Amino acid sequence: AWCDMSTDGGGFLLIGRKNNSVTWTVPSNNEPVDPYGEPHWTSSLGDAPILDFRVQMATHEDFKATKAHWSFRLQSKRPLKNLMMTTAGCDQRSAGIGNIAYVKDLQTEKIVTTKLRCSKFGFAHHHLLKFGWTMMNSCLQKPCPWGFAYYHLIKVQTDNYGGFSFSTTGKISGMDYNATAFVGCDNGHCCGCYGPVGGTKNYCAQNCKAINGGTVKKNVYTWFWVRSSLPRRLWKKCMDYQVKIDDGKLISYKLIGHSVVPVEGRCTKASALLHDGIVVVPDNTTAEKVPDIDGLLEYRKDMQELYVRSNKRWNAIALEEKGKQEINRLENLINKINTSLSKSKCLS
Repeated sequence: AWCDMSTDGGGFLLIGRKNNSVTWTVPSNNEPVDPYGEPHWTSSLGDAPILDFRVQMATHEDFKATKAHWSFRLQSKRPLKNLMMTTAGCDQRSAGIGNIAYVKDLQTEKIVTTKLRCSKFGFAHHHLLKFGWTMMNSCLQKPCPWGFAYYHLIKVQTDNYGGFSFSTTGKISGMDYNATAFVGCDNGHCCGCYGPVGGTKNYCAQNCKAINGGTVKKNVYTWFWVRSSLPRRLWKKCMDYQVKIDDGKLISYKLIGHSVVPVEGRCTKASALLHDGIVVVPDNTTAEKVPDIDGLLEYRKDMQELYVRSNKRWNAIALEEKGKQEINRLENLINKINTSLSKSKCLS
C-alpha cells in the first residue's frame, strides 16, 4: 500500500486514483493503488475504519500540480464500505459522504468549515437497486470490473452522476448545490472545478459551470486517501542541561522543539527524546560554551574528532580509520615484544 507520511501529520493510505474527470468507469480490485499506476479503487479495505477521507486533484499527473486538496473529518469512524449514505446530513434527495465534522483545506492547512454535513455523490436511489451510491460502497469492498455506474451482472450503465466536493458556506455541496471545489460527474458532465488557493467562495455550479472566477478543467488527475486514526507523536524534541551559578548551585534548563531560548526545568525521563543534529565547534574555547546535554554530539574541527556527552563528560568517539591505526600500532608493538622474548630465550 502507498502511504503518505507528511501531509497533515501523515498516516494517509492511498485507496483510489483516476487519470481523468470521469468517475463511472474507474474499476475496483484487490490490487494496491499506485499514485502513477493504473486508475482504480482498492476493494481490499472495505472493513477498515476511517476517520478522514481526503481528495487531491491536479491538472497534471504530478502532486506538485495540485489545484484542490481537502479532507473530511468524520464525526465518528465508520468502515470504508459505508462511506456513502443517505442519513447524517445527507438525505433522500442527496446521497454522499455524510456525518462530517469539518472540512480542512490541505493547501492552506486550515479548517474552512464546520457547517458542511453532506458532500453529495449522486441521487439517493433505493439501496436495494444497487445503483449509484450503494454500488460505490459495494465497489469499495469487492471488485467492480467496470466501475460503480455499471450493473454488476452485465455492462449496462445505470448512472451518470458521481462526484466529490466541498463547500465553505453550504450544508450540502455538489451538483444542484454549489461547491468550493468539485471533481467528478454531474448529469453527464464530468470535470474538475476549483478556485484560487485559499479561496472561500463557491466556484463550481451545476453541470460543471464555473462561478465567481472559478476554473473548470475536463482533464484532471485525482487521488483518494483515507486515515483511520490521528498520528501519534513517538517522541518529543527536548534537550536539558545544568549550569553552575556563582554560589555553586546547579540550575537545570531545557530547549524544547526548535526553540533556541532555554527555559528552566528538566525534560521528562519517561519517554524517548529526539536531539537535533551535531554541534560543530572550531576550537576548545568555543567548545567550553556548549551546553552539557547528555546525548549531544560535538565535532571539534581543530582536532577532527567527534565527542558524545555522557556521564557528565565529553567522551571521544573513535573513528574507524583511527581505530584501525591504533590496532595496527598495538599489533606491531606486540610483535616486537614477542620477537624480543624469543631472542631472550635463545640467549639463555
